[in-house]
Amino acid sequence: MKINVEKMLEYQASDQVIYKAEQAFASSSESKRYSQILSKLNELKTAVIKSDKEAADIRKDIEKRETQLGESGRDLEKRTAAMSGEKSAEEIAKNEDTLRQFEENLDRAEKEFARSVKRLEEIEREAKHALIEIKQCSADLEKSKAVLQKKRSEMQAELSDEVKRRKELQAELRPEELEIYKKVRKENIRLPIVVEYVSGTCRGCGMHVEHDLRGKLNESGDAAECPNCHRILYIK
Repeated sequence: MKINVEKMLEYQASDQVIYKAEQAFASSSESKRYSQILSKLNELKTAVIKSDKEAADIRKDIEKRETQLGESGRDLEKRTAAMSGEKSAEEIAKNEDTLRQFEENLDRAEKEFARSVKRLEEIEREAKHALIEIKQCSADLEKSKAVLQKKRSEMQAELSDEVKRRKELQAELRPEELEIYKKVRKENIRLPIVVEYVSGTCRGCGMHVEHDLRGKLNESGDAAECPNCHRILYIK
């Protein structure tokens, strides 16, 4: 394929200026702080949702245990009353063993119930604290967002002339040339993506690709895709 090498390189140079500014903005302390606060806020919200679900499950479990304990208490009364009648020593011993086992099971159930109630109280305290943190974090996020927007506006003002120049250069490129450039650009290949082909070697990745491009790059204006890094190679 043929390309206007001079215009493509001019367009790329302008694109690089804008790209570097955008990268600097993305890695700025303001941008990092905003991302950190946003990440913390999302973590807190996720934790609250998880706690709410756990609390709902525990409440259901507590209701179930309350019902079971009530039934067990009534059953215990019946068993105790049944033992008051005259019985043989063997029957009394057997009933006492049954009652003792029943009481042990009831005691374990009451302890488990108490643990569930305690955990529910802990979750409620944690949720209350998390909601306070969410409120503070949301306020911090709004402040950070305002600072970041100001920095973005400043960057856009500084780049306004360059953005205008890139747009003018874009209009001077043929649609197919621009399409090729944008296609490679979308693949997130590190700039520059339009590089010279010298002595069978791609100056972008440094690989010798003469065999793969035989017959494709013969004279000035010829261009082809590097089979290794997919950059646009050209001959001066």
